[in-house]
Amino acid sequence: MLNVPPSSPSSTAEAPAQLISPKTLAYIHQLLNDKPLFFYFENDIELRFYAKRAEEYRRLLSLGKLLFFVLYGIITFIALAIFPESVMAEEQFIFKYVLVPIGLLLLLVLLLAEQPLFQRHYQWLATPISTLILYCVMLASVSNIDSTFAQHAAYDVMIIVTIISFGLRVQFPVCLLIVCLAAILTVLTTISLNWKIDWFKFTHFYGLGSTITLLIVALIERQERFAFLQELLVAHQTVELDRLNRALDKMSREDPLTGLANRRAFDDVLNREWERARREQQSIALLYMDVDFFKLYNDTYGHNIGDVCLRRVGQTLKQALRRPTDLAARYGGEEFVVLLPNTNADGATDVAQRIIKHIDALALPHSRSKAASHVTLSIGITFTIPQKQQTLTEFLAKADAALYKAKEHGRHQYQMEI
Repeated sequence: MLNVPPSSPSSTAEAPAQLISPKTLAYIHQLLNDKPLFFYFENDIELRFYAKRAEEYRRLLSLGKLLFFVLYGIITFIALAIFPESVMAEEQFIFKYVLVPIGLLLLLVLLLAEQPLFQRHYQWLATPISTLILYCVMLASVSNIDSTFAQHAAYDVMIIVTIISFGLRVQFPVCLLIVCLAAILTVLTTISLNWKIDWFKFTHFYGLGSTITLLIVALIERQERFAFLQELLVAHQTVELDRLNRALDKMSREDPLTGLANRRAFDDVLNREWERARREQQSIALLYMDVDFFKLYNDTYGHNIGDVCLRRVGQTLKQALRRPTDLAARYGGEEFVVLLPNTNADGATDVAQRIIKHIDALALPHSRSKAASHVTLSIGITFTIPQKQQTLTEFLAKADAALYKAKEHGRHQYQMEI
């Protein structure tokens, strides 16, 4: 007997996301438990961490460019206003060979920053530019290392290293490489120019300052790595929970024996399609069918074979439908229903004939059937274009009456009620 389904919203399933493998999951838990002082991830996780930093770099891009030029302006102003004698000394060495090159390098960063190639490989492309900027600042300070300007330039080095790490989201090894390369270039330049350098002051100003800054950078990156692992775990748990929820939802909407939609799922779709057909004044058809003499089939062949029979019937119903909008469902016991949106009487009749033909082709033996020597179906058909005063109860009752008529006329056939 068909009953009016309760209205309920349809559920939507999102595309499944990829879960973390058990091996990777164990690796993450081990790192979180051991909490090593300095560490790097295995290849897959390291690539994800790099991708995350690249995305952060893209988000900080506009602000980062502005920050670079603001700091450049401040440093230049301080250098010219407070230390004019140092900046303009030695044939304007610092002005011509430090401040101007840094400005040009920052302009180059501005031009390249939004290029796709630069964004994909920003760490390695930023390395030579950052090294040259840092080199210019170091060179400016060692050119007059006994002055107060040199001490202030040392703080500039610390600021630049910090910006390279956090503004450009450059990882610690790359940041360390930049500092080392800039220092080596500075030393080589001073030696080639025969400058007399107080190496103790140089080490004090830049070695100590850079070391402290790099240590801070490394510790902060360590915390970022642990936070990233926690993010991966939370994302994994979210995906796993979503997967389980979708599996539970599928179980609640799918008949476990036949794999067809169950009554709950059918009722949801029927309510939705009925309202749509009423709103758009389109036809809707329903086939209500029953396996003939199924109780006798179970009594003769056993319930296990009966389950096989129902499973084969369900598969055949699904194969007989040709449109993705058509829905076959197991309504209960040996009862099945097929919903045919936007289908008139001729279309519904064609589907019913095709279903009967396909079920007959299965040739499942049924020795106690009074309709044929094999398993057969009786089908009741109804269709309508829903009107405002028409109810879903009336529609279902007509399908039920049509099935009753098919049984009254000898089964193994279809009948229609309009």
